[in-house]
Amino acid sequence: MPSPVTPPNRHLTLHFGNNVSDDTLKACADLFSSNYGIWGDKATQCLSHPENTVLVTCHLQVDPLESERPKLCGHAFASMWDYGENKIGWVTQLVVDEAVRQRYVATQLLQTLKVHAPFSHINIVGLVSSHPAACNALAKYADADLDFIRVHAKGILQSSPISYLNDAQLKGVLFEDNCDNGSISSVFTKFYVDHTEPLKVLAHYKNKGQWCLGELADGHEFLAIFPITPVSPISPIRLHNSK
Repeated sequence: MPSPVTPPNRHLTLHFGNNVSDDTLKACADLFSSNYGIWGDKATQCLSHPENTVLVTCHLQVDPLESERPKLCGHAFASMWDYGENKIGWVTQLVVDEAVRQRYVATQLLQTLKVHAPFSHINIVGLVSSHPAACNALAKYADADLDFIRVHAKGILQSSPISYLNDAQLKGVLFEDNCDNGSISSVFTKFYVDHTEPLKVLAHYKNKGQWCLGELADGHEFLAIFPITPVSPISPIRLHNSK
């Protein structure tokens, strides 16, 4: 599916993990805390291995009369690691300001990851998230394959350098014989957040027939893992190495 054209008032930038500035990290923490939950131990792990991490930010140019600085309206952290002969690209955090949701910001953040050099050899992408929109945006990388998730989820999570993924308990009918709560592919991460808005989005996707990961239980997050075809990266001179 082709990505939508980036509006002229949005600016997407890729940062290498080793060079994410304190100001940028604080802005991401503030956006996360305002729209998702407390910036705690799990959130800080998005940059726990900076040498294998990239960050994409999306800034919105607001009215110059109101502010001279563009406003951060979304960001995506992603980590990379090996899984056998495969290259995993894992979205450890995907956050979009509530005021600009359903305007393709998440899709554009992930598409920016996909076409830049750090992700040029990635052939499996994944994330865990309590928000269906994040999973749906990732699904635009490739067609969902539940059998692929069932076969590879345990090995991929155990091979991860990120501790909360190592410890995550696989839940749903893909992994449990006696699951009766409607869950299909999820993990128990003990991440308790308000599901009111995500459940409304989930109902919307289900009504349109655009959902295959099942229901969301308290303390759980959806698990999405998809095989993809690596793409040729854009010219390295367009990479932004933030300082």
